[in-house]
Amino acid sequence: MTSIVGKTLQGGKYTLEQELGRGGFGVTYKAIHHYLGQVVVIKTLNESLHQHPEFERFRRQFQDEARRLALCIHPNIVRVSDFFVEAGLPFMVMDYIPGQDLQELVFPEKPLSEKNAINYIQQIGEALKVVHQKGLLHRDIKPANIIRRQGTDEVVLIDFGIAREFTPNSTQTHTGMVSEGYAPIEQYLPKEKRTPATDVYGLAATLYALLTAQVPVPSALRNRQPLTAPRQLQPQLSAALSQAVMRGMAVDAHFRPETVDEWLSLLPEPQVEPTSSNHTQSQSNSSPTRATIALKPQQHSQSQGKSKRVAIDSMRPWWVVPGLLFSAAALFSGVVFALGTILFGSKQPEVSPTTEPTILPLPLLEDEQTQEVEQAPPQTVEKN
Repeated sequence: MTSIVGKTLQGGKYTLEQELGRGGFGVTYKAIHHYLGQVVVIKTLNESLHQHPEFERFRRQFQDEARRLALCIHPNIVRVSDFFVEAGLPFMVMDYIPGQDLQELVFPEKPLSEKNAINYIQQIGEALKVVHQKGLLHRDIKPANIIRRQGTDEVVLIDFGIAREFTPNSTQTHTGMVSEGYAPIEQYLPKEKRTPATDVYGLAATLYALLTAQVPVPSALRNRQPLTAPRQLQPQLSAALSQAVMRGMAVDAHFRPETVDEWLSLLPEPQVEPTSSNHTQSQSNSSPTRATIALKPQQHSQSQGKSKRVAIDSMRPWWVVPGLLFSAAALFSGVVFALGTILFGSKQPEVSPTTEPTILPLPLLEDEQTQEVEQAPPQTVEKN
């Protein structure tokens, strides 16, 4: 293998200084743009492919990657600044982003806080909206392909090597390139519909990794090895966040949100971790206490794109107020009956049955879905 570090390109315009990364398809170098005095990144094909019988096809694919990436202009997407062919090899020039990729940041055993993880994922989600608007899918969303700019909280999406165009609701051939743990089941199948839900899975799986510092179970194995919810691994996480991650990682694409925007709407607003005193205060202000029960996945409405919950007032059963009214009515009837006996004789008139009290609906939290609540049997009053 011949290294091209130190090679000068485009008549002295660029010099390759350092190899940054190597994959089966491409190699990335840190380089100097001498005319502008800037550090850039230059990517080219892996030299092992030069003698491959399908090298021309690989070269066209590489140029397609540059074209796709150049179409997507967004602060959270790496920018392509130049493309050229020299000595038969294609070269793509991109902005150099000093910083650390999220895989290096999180692994091993350095999970992010809920606030930071949501912040990074929302930025990449906004970038993916632009990608999808251009009729493209990234198909390789994972922590290693997201770089946090040095000294900032800004993250940038890189590596569009297996990005592909898609036609909504059409069945197309997928490549065999997947990142296990982050690729949805449809990327393992030869022919499957391409939709933004593919990138929704990758984005949700990336959030899973950021929150737990664990690579998710590969989608192809989840029929035998269930995926553990993030909150079971990190109990301090909110239930809403854990549910949003699992919804985005549904194995069947039909049960995932259809768009990145729809999935992002499920994420809770990042909040500062409450102190013990704040937690006590919030409990005292939240009377009556409510128990929240999550619906099963198949009960969620995909069109609304929001989690549905049932709020149950655990402090005040529905029958308490009607029961008190019923008792008061019975007491009043007893007094009338006693007076009637004294004034008009011993014959006791029949007492008409008390009208059954109306059951008032429970007050629900915002965006909650009502479910039918089984009525308790009405209370009976013993006659003397």
